Amino acid sequence: MVGETSIRVLHAEDDEGFAELTATYLARIEDRIDVESVADTEAGLDALATGEFDCVVSDYDMPDRNGIEFLEAVRAERPDLPFILFTGKGSEAVASSAISAGVTDYLQKGGGADHFELLANRIVNAVERRRAEREADLWARAVEASEEGIAVIGPDGRYTDMNDAYAELYGVDPAALIGEPWATTVPEEEAERLREEVIPSLSDDPWSDESVGKRVDDSVYPKLLSLAGLDDGGHVCIVRDISDRKEREAELEAKAAKLDILFEQSPDLIDLHDADGRIVDANRRLCDELGYAADELLGRRVWEVDESLDPDEARRTWAEMEPGEMRELRGRYRRRDGSTLPVEVHVAQVDLRGAERFFVIARER
Repeated sequence: MVGETSIRVLHAEDDEGFAELTATYLARIEDRIDVESVADTEAGLDALATGEFDCVVSDYDMPDRNGIEFLEAVRAERPDLPFILFTGKGSEAVASSAISAGVTDYLQKGGGADHFELLANRIVNAVERRRAEREADLWARAVEASEEGIAVIGPDGRYTDMNDAYAELYGVDPAALIGEPWATTVPEEEAERLREEVIPSLSDDPWSDESVGKRVDDSVYPKLLSLAGLDDGGHVCIVRDISDRKEREAELEAKAAKLDILFEQSPDLIDLHDADGRIVDANRRLCDELGYAADELLGRRVWEVDESLDPDEARRTWAEMEPGEMRELRGRYRRRDGSTLPVEVHVAQVDLRGAERFFVIARER
């Protein structure tokens, strides 16, 4: 957090005694402040070029250039670095010049501790303000660069800000949605669900789930929606279009349905087993031909079904196979009643959700 980190201060002061006094007081008043003192502005510019500082404090009367000239030199390289002129030169002309040059603050020196307390306070405020601005700027850049749509919705339910990616999801520019109710970007039924079931709970925890978006042309699309409540009663909305994912899921479901039909209705004898030979699935044709119920075959080793298989040789064969590779074998299946069935076997290695399996198709020869 900003308030917990140290604050490095570069103090340009040619009076060594006053520089030491300032450093002592500042450290005593605010233990986060760490002061490095330089006796002239040239040394100050060298220090800024080689080190990291959060704030510059400078006297006006310096041996090589005055405080305003030092400020201008710093601004040329570090335009946003807090710079406080702490000087005994208290004329209006100096103050005016300092403001024109972009000084962050202007304080007059004094002998009392209250002057150092004021200086410490101004240093902390200036640094924390700059850090907050920098964090806000970085966040804004990250939001704008994000491929996900991000929007802020006020307590009145209207959009107050969003990135281009969010507006593009709805086919418009951000300006077209700013000030509009969020409910215009979802179908009415979904808006009612979110309004009644989701948004009231955001004060407790963020929420994320699949939802539906509605574009300006009234077309709809599936989206992953994440919502997080804000202190003012509004919320942050993050949207990702998942149309491609949904299409892939539908395709996979269709393929799975076709495979299931093929598996169950095929005239061939089909089973699926693992790398240790345990049968994990068997189609109806195999069960009927061998005279077993499906649950009686599951868990059996394939060599208990195909008596021509040698367990060690079978394991060696499976270990040599590559994913997608198919091999043709000859086997002899033993039925429940003891009779046998000579078969032509095709076995292929497949990867099912990361698990190595072997797909076996057999037919009588």
